[in-house]
Amino acid sequence: MAVAPALRVALLCVILAGCSFISSDSGGTESDREVRVEAAATPGMRVSYRVRTTATLSGVAVRFLTESQKTATTSQRYAVDVTSIEATSLNVRITGDSLQGAVIARFGKDWTAQKFGLENEGKYSDADFVSFPILGEAFQVARNLAGKWTVGETRPWERTMTLPPLVSVKMRGKTTFKRVTKLAGRRVAEFDYSATGDGEYAASALQMKLAGLYWVDLVTGFMLESKTTATGQFTQSGEPIQMELKEERTLNRTDSVGI
Repeated sequence: MAVAPALRVALLCVILAGCSFISSDSGGTESDREVRVEAAATPGMRVSYRVRTTATLSGVAVRFLTESQKTATTSQRYAVDVTSIEATSLNVRITGDSLQGAVIARFGKDWTAQKFGLENEGKYSDADFVSFPILGEAFQVARNLAGKWTVGETRPWERTMTLPPLVSVKMRGKTTFKRVTKLAGRRVAEFDYSATGDGEYAASALQMKLAGLYWVDLVTGFMLESKTTATGQFTQSGEPIQMELKEERTLNRTDSVGI
């Protein structure tokens, strides 16, 4: 099938747009009913992540592909170094496998980006979250999770996930604060995060759905773990294709400092 290689590459691009949910080793529930999630760190703190994403295609349009051609996996690492703290914000430097240079950013305590851009060979230029899908999605989610929460509280969220020139999906979702628990010995807030969306993929109507969980450290406000499952359906040459995207984002403790 002539379109298969391009389809697989584009699908990986969709994966990199990020979405995140469902964790492993969170244990015991605590009695906290209210929490406040905000960015709070110390200079020199380093938070390092591993991100593994897998895409799987199924449906009539890909029936002639081998099993190995229907699945693609990517793995990335990135680290967020806290360079300085101001009265109501923190400055960070982010490096990673897929970055040509370093992302320089300033975030308010509610994870609103006050500055976000790329530094390469000593030159800085402003950028937006769409330019860095894995990072951009993570910080947009962090913004959604910030603030004061009561157990069981649900809040709506909405944004367009875009990867020019092929993908544009308007996602509408909700976030629910489930509980305070522990992950690897640290107190974390556990959030359910879900959405549905309609948009376009290469001029074909695209429907997507995602669901999962996030665990956010209550001391620093940094995400410690997330896992995502997103499903979608579109057509190619008039035939339906289903895709499943899974992302696992975990803290690399051996490369992290101060957390």
